[in-house]
Amino acid sequence: MIQGTDDTRYAFVNGIIRAREARFLTKGHFDRLIAGDLTSFKSILADSPYSVHGDIEEGMNIEEQRTKDFLHQHCMTPEIVQFVEWPEQIHNIKVKIKQGIDSMLYNTVGNDVEAWPEVQEVIENYALSKDPFLVSIELDRVLCSHLHSLVGFFPFFAGFFDLHMDLENIRSFFRARQFDNSRDVFKQVYLPFGTLQYETFITNINTEIDHLCKVLFVTPYQHLIDRGGVYLEQHHSFLRMERLIEEMKLNYLSKARYMAFGVEPLFGFYQFKKSEIRKLQQVYWGKLNEVAVEDLKESIPDVW
Repeated sequence: MIQGTDDTRYAFVNGIIRAREARFLTKGHFDRLIAGDLTSFKSILADSPYSVHGDIEEGMNIEEQRTKDFLHQHCMTPEIVQFVEWPEQIHNIKVKIKQGIDSMLYNTVGNDVEAWPEVQEVIENYALSKDPFLVSIELDRVLCSHLHSLVGFFPFFAGFFDLHMDLENIRSFFRARQFDNSRDVFKQVYLPFGTLQYETFITNINTEIDHLCKVLFVTPYQHLIDRGGVYLEQHHSFLRMERLIEEMKLNYLSKARYMAFGVEPLFGFYQFKKSEIRKLQQVYWGKLNEVAVEDLKESIPDVW
């Protein structure tokens, strides 16, 4: 068991979290949503927080904002607020650079990231290069460097950061393999954090899946490579890999449920609620766009 912060200031809010977790949507909810149609959403979600709003889309947006407000109201560890806010601020900067301020997605509580010297340098370089792909990669590297420094002394969050970085690099690795110049593409997108080394990826960029599984046998990622990689080859789809990536993150975060004290249960609740909303959005938009039932089933992480 990874050691938590054991901060007793969170004892009260962690009790509230336990009660709120009991209202998470269940696998049964999603099975019925996937099997039904849009007209059945309201009745299936009647016992959930989403039912009290005007419509499902409005309910998802309101619940997402309430979840963020809950985190900010109760989080007394500024590093964890930054761990959540900084990626959203970076995303807003990317959108602002490429599309203008009206297209920004996240309503963040600050914009301190934009003042970082490294971010200013990336923005200045973009004014010369006009390369949207390059600016995204450079901003991601700056963000990851700051996040790494931020959570290094919190064991639970350091572990989550390493996991997240490994999974991002695995995702980038398999996407790079789709290109003829796969080595060059991966070299550009690799993030120098996590536990998996650049050399492990680059020397196996064209390796068959079964050999990749042997290379990564001693890591937690063998099943992701095996099941996700084979599905990708057979169906030319990242659906299963994306689902398995999300499941690995949620399984790690579920460890926070066994911690009586500390900020970890609050962070875990926030991430599980965000995941629930994403899953609901996937099914809702899938129904709107007539996505096949089997594809919807494949896309929903099986962690509750």
